[in-house]
Amino acid sequence: MSTFRKHGLAAWALGGVATLGAVGIGALTLGLGGSGAEHPGTAAVGNAGAMPGDLEVARPVATLPPNAAPSTLQEMTTPYDGRYQFVRIRYEPRGRGGFGGFGRGGREPMWAHDYPRADRNFLKIVEETTHIRTRPDGMSVLTADDPRLFLHPVAYIVEVGAWDPSDEEAEAMGAYLSKGGFIIVDDFRGRFALENLAYQIDRMLPGSRLMPLPPDHGIFDSFFRIIPDQVIPPYGNEPPVWLAVYEDNDPGRRIQMVVNYNNDIGDYWEYSDYGYYPIDLSNEAYKLGVNYVVYAYTN
Repeated sequence: MSTFRKHGLAAWALGGVATLGAVGIGALTLGLGGSGAEHPGTAAVGNAGAMPGDLEVARPVATLPPNAAPSTLQEMTTPYDGRYQFVRIRYEPRGRGGFGGFGRGGREPMWAHDYPRADRNFLKIVEETTHIRTRPDGMSVLTADDPRLFLHPVAYIVEVGAWDPSDEEAEAMGAYLSKGGFIIVDDFRGRFALENLAYQIDRMLPGSRLMPLPPDHGIFDSFFRIIPDQVIPPYGNEPPVWLAVYEDNDPGRRIQMVVNYNNDIGDYWEYSDYGYYPIDLSNEAYKLGVNYVVYAYTN
């Protein structure tokens, strides 16, 4: 059993098998295992020296019913209380309105693919399989220039082919990544989308570039042992490609952004309790997401 600890946060690599039907993920079964490697700690995000307990906690908002989709921006933000939340980046897509019409018959915006079910289901997995202090109802949708983003070590963004941040958002995102933030990029494919992501990265972190993420990198062994080629895309004919942005373009340093190109692990998360996909494929997608979160908290 290996332990990951920093500032009161801990994740334990567990042996055996956990059945997660009790936490609302249907009959999903995860085979758990850890690498046994100790990790030194995590970079501070936000103000230097600030700790979760030092931050002012906002008043709670009304809790949504378990399967309800938020319909207002207020409902899309959970007050920060020091526990891990699922944070999703909201943006105005190219040439389209950015909010969409949840609950009103409108088409979901690009940033909201698989929302909110994927976010909610993934939180249950993190809570069940690790000792990271997790808020199971903690889902927040924030813009890249929202100061509250700096309270959270990990954020998630999808469909980056449509992502065109303002100058203010690009600058804020660059500061977030430079101060220890970690971004998961998921659910996109195609050359145009990849080129757009590379362009936006250069705006956020001038000179930074996308680089290959080798299958033996520690992020694939930070909690579960992952064989990347076994995380098969839920649809499409293109093979998955794993990319990363490293500090100072140095593969020996911290990953600031991990990129699931030609893949959509959020789709597995969203439908894991529907039976649309084989259990073993959903498991691999969950395990990969858990690895990303543990890596972010320990590097």
